[in-house]
Amino acid sequence: MITLEPYQKNAVEWLSKQRRGAVVAPAGSGKTIIAAAALDQVLNSVVRTEPVVVGWMAATMEQCFQAEAAIRTCIEKPGLMKPYIRCAAANYDWSICDVLIVDECHHASSAPGWRAQIEEFGGPVWGLTATPPEKDEKAEDHALFLELFGEIFEIERKEVGRLAHAKVVFLNKSDLDASSRIEQNIAINLPIRRRQMFYSGLEEGAIYGMVAWNAVISEGIVANKNRTQAAVLVAKHHVRKGDSVLVLANQVEHCKEIAESIPTARVCFSKMGKEKRARALESFSEGRIKCLVATSLADEGLDVPRANVLVLVSGGKSRAKTEQRTGRVLRQFAGKEKGIIYDFADTHHPLMKRHSDKRRAKYVELGYEITN
Repeated sequence: MITLEPYQKNAVEWLSKQRRGAVVAPAGSGKTIIAAAALDQVLNSVVRTEPVVVGWMAATMEQCFQAEAAIRTCIEKPGLMKPYIRCAAANYDWSICDVLIVDECHHASSAPGWRAQIEEFGGPVWGLTATPPEKDEKAEDHALFLELFGEIFEIERKEVGRLAHAKVVFLNKSDLDASSRIEQNIAINLPIRRRQMFYSGLEEGAIYGMVAWNAVISEGIVANKNRTQAAVLVAKHHVRKGDSVLVLANQVEHCKEIAESIPTARVCFSKMGKEKRARALESFSEGRIKCLVATSLADEGLDVPRANVLVLVSGGKSRAKTEQRTGRVLRQFAGKEKGIIYDFADTHHPLMKRHSDKRRAKYVELGYEITN
């Protein structure tokens, strides 16, 4: 059985008494352990003649594996429960379950499929997340989150002493031609997307945002050779030092381009196949390869405590994804004192600069050390 940290014990005590509630805790704080330990406490609270049927809904297969590991670690008497662990995308019928645990439960307030499964279940629900919808930014999503999960138990970053110190290094590799390329891309693709989305009911601002973000990815990130080269150089530097480097990019082809320039690097993306992906993650987790170049599958549920350097090629403005992504290199591991995060001060286009500024503000909020 695992020895819980004080903050975990407090969360377990609280969660085990809730019919509906959500634990909000930083990435790397052991949320799945908290849920499994709370479940163990409930299972042993009364004499049972039949096993409790437990549903566990997750965002990715990697999170499903983590849930299985947490159950093996924390459940003292496995015969007292019958677990059903599934990805939310499977749209599983949870009605056979007595209780439902929802990992990355913030999705429930914005993804109709997640919300429908929870509402149709109707029984006791526990949620786990590092990034709940923020009231000041997404008031409607925040209200839905509270409606679905009721009470919230929040663990602050300063309580989780085992997280590594975070240092963010901002690189400035602006492409003077990128701004005009982005605007040209938007001018070409906006009329096309308007026609495609004519019957969708989306407002002009939402359609423009989709087109602009795609233009930023293709012209401001993928086509920015200076930016890509800088990412490769810092990754190669840390690989030579023996660090474990995680590089996050938007597109599979861009990931492959980056990986080809870094010795021993391996690409990892959702459609590469379950077995190949598992082998790549295992090789990285065990230190046999020193660099993993991944797409958005690493945004949630990726547990690679060995990783101590993150290179954020992916950009974006999401405060939630920024916290989740950086949390990948802050997990406790033998000898790790700090996690180093390389980000880009993208000044070559107003939209990219706004995104970069939002990420910087999130780092300040999280108490990360920032250098340029």
